[in-house]
Parts: sequence; structure tokens; C-alpha cells
Amino acid sequence: MNKKELIQEVAIRSGMSQADVERVLNHITDTVRDSLHNEEPVALMGFGTFRVQERAARAGYNPSAGQKMEIPAKKIVKFKPGKALEIKQEKR
Repeated sequence: MNKKELIQEVAIRSGMSQADVERVLNHITDTVRDSLHNEEPVALMGFGTFRVQERAARAGYNPSAGQKMEIPAKKIVKFKPGKALEIKQEKR
């Protein structure tokens, strides 16, 4: 599902216009992004938690050049799903 499809589905389920849903969705994503830029976790009960984690520098390998290289440290966003997102596996 892409953003357009999500907007259409939420509009159908909520009875809101697609334009209103798009504005709300844009505000939500902007707020989540701003919180993560400030390294504040975002917890949505029943859905999951987004948080920023530091990834340490490490040695890597460039296969096209055939050389070892240093991969610099960086910050990444991690997502831990909540229980509502657990996917039940069928027993065989």
C-alpha cells in the first residue's frame, strides 16, 4: 500500500474527504519526523515504537573496487512493532 492508497482507504473508513485525510497524514508524518530528528522516540500504543539508534563505524568491502573501506557511523531509525502488528503463523 502506498500513500495514495492509504489516504483513499482512511477516507473511506472515516467518512472524511481525501484532502482532509492527506493533510492529517502529512501533519502526522511531519511530527514523527521532527521528533526523531530531536532523537525523541515516538510510541503509538498497539502499533509500535520508532526510535533513533547510533550505528557504529565499521569496516566494509567494496566489491567493484576490490578494496576494504571504512563505513562511517550514522544514526538510523528503528521500528519495534507492537502486539497488534504480530503476524500469526499457521500451524503446519
